[in-house]
Formats: sequence, structure tokens, C-alpha cells
Amino acid sequence: MFEKVLFPTDFSAYANTVFTCLPDLKSAGLRTVVLVSVIKYGDVPMPDTMNREDFKRVAWSVQEQLNIARMALEGQGFRVFTHIRYGSPAEQILRVAEEERVSLTVIGAQGKTLGQELLLGSVAYEVVRGASVPVLIEKALVIRDMGHVQCHLACEAMFKRVMHPTDFSECADAAFQIVKRLRSVGAQEVIVLHVQDERAMQHRTPEQIAAFDQHDTEKLEKLCQTLKMYGLQARALLRHGHPVRETLRVAEEEDVSLIVLGSRGRSAIREILTGSTLENILRLSHRPVLVVRHASGHVTRN
Repeated sequence: MFEKVLFPTDFSAYANTVFTCLPDLKSAGLRTVVLVSVIKYGDVPMPDTMNREDFKRVAWSVQEQLNIARMALEGQGFRVFTHIRYGSPAEQILRVAEEERVSLTVIGAQGKTLGQELLLGSVAYEVVRGASVPVLIEKALVIRDMGHVQCHLACEAMFKRVMHPTDFSECADAAFQIVKRLRSVGAQEVIVLHVQDERAMQHRTPEQIAAFDQHDTEKLEKLCQTLKMYGLQARALLRHGHPVRETLRVAEEEDVSLIVLGSRGRSAIREILTGSTLENILRLSHRPVLVVRHASGHVTRN
């Protein structure tokens, strides 16, 4: 499913923690890892004015760290390529993803207690918005103690218990096509969630709301039946409320290990993936989030 994965790193404690989860993707087909580190504007002077020796020193240090990471992955049987880029982190990450034709980008997103570690949150969000391939946002618990930062993966057995929020759009369907294939990577249960937006329902009559609920419940059950045909346990959940708040609430109540979302759409999907709400869901969720972008007019199917 994800044979070639891109992993951007700045070698921080957070990035190094997320790095340790890469071998877990072997069950998802991972064979090749592309490592990229971006020397940001400001790390060294701009190219037309910089001291070339300063740039060489920084680049050498980055390459040494990439080599250590490469050897660690090669020791576990992976094929590894490394890249050093200079410029805007998000722009360079997206460029490498296109050049290398990766099938997945794995990136860490800062938690609400995290300050400057890893690629700053805005980079992760820009990558999600601009990526043409699925992006896995890994989450880690950050603990500060006497000036030291320790990071621990917040979720193990990532594919075990999956939640798929849907608004029944083509964009949500793009994510559903990935969800269908997760049994092979250890998925045991999928929770298919739809949130009736309280803001859209406030002017509806009780009869109209009941009709909407029945109609959407039937659509959820059809999705669950499809998942069962693929050998997955599946359960439908219909909730009322604010889509983002309810999505986060259900993720905690159900103790899910992964949230799989389409990158565009209406209702919950639109709420999650536009404006500041995107930052909030990725920052506040304690669970990894797999974002699947829908190519306009085209949905990849088995």
C-alpha cells in the first residue's frame, strides 16, 4: 500500500521519536524510505551573500545525521535515499515527494505542549494542504523536565482501531478506499463516523432531523457492509454537534489508534481541513491522522 515513504526530519527529539515508528509501516508494504532535511532560510545566510564555508559546515553536519539514520534503516532491510535541500521547508518537502514519486509522507506535528521542536506546526499543515499523496501526521507525547525534552509515541499499533469520519462526499470516499485496504496491515475494527452539524440543523424541524438521521444511518451501514466484505469489523456512529469537537470526542471515547480523513469536502471534513480548524484538529488530536487527498474528478479504487 505504502511502498515508498518520505520522511522529513530536523533531527529534533520529536522527529527522532517519530522516526522510530517507520519500521512499523513494513506491514503496509514499506520497502523504500526517502529522508529529507531542509536547511531553512536563516539557518545560514541567503545563497547570494552567504559564506560558502558556513553553508558547507551546516550541510556536512546534516548529511552526517542523515547517514546515521540511513544506516539504521538499511540495517532493518529498507532501501534508503537521502536529500538535503535549502529553502522553504514545506515547499522543498512537497517537491521531493513529487520528484521521488512517494506513496506516503510521514511527518510529525507539534502537540499543544510543544514549542519549537520538529518542523514547526505550520510546515506540517502546509504539507497536508499541498500534498498529492496521503500524509500521515504522527503524534507523540512531549514531556519537559529541567530544560530537557522527552518524546514518547502516543499511539502504538497504529492501524489496530481506525476511525473514518465521513460526509459521504467523493473526497471522503478517497479516504474510504484506503480504509478498505487496512486489514492487511493489522486493522481489527473501523468506526465510521458522521456528524450532523448542529449549526445546519438548528432551523430544521424534528421530523426533518429524524429523516436526515435515518438517511445518513443507512449510508453509514452501507459503508460498514462494504468494509465487512473486506474482512474488517465495522461499526457506524451518527452524532450531532460541532463536527470537529465531536470527531475529537469520539476519537477519545473509542480510544482509536488512527483517524483517516479525506482532505476536502463539506461538513466534518471541510471543518477539519480548512483554516485554523486544520491546525486545531491536528494539534489537539492525541491520535495519528492519515489525510488522503482527493484528486479532482478522480478517486483511486482497488
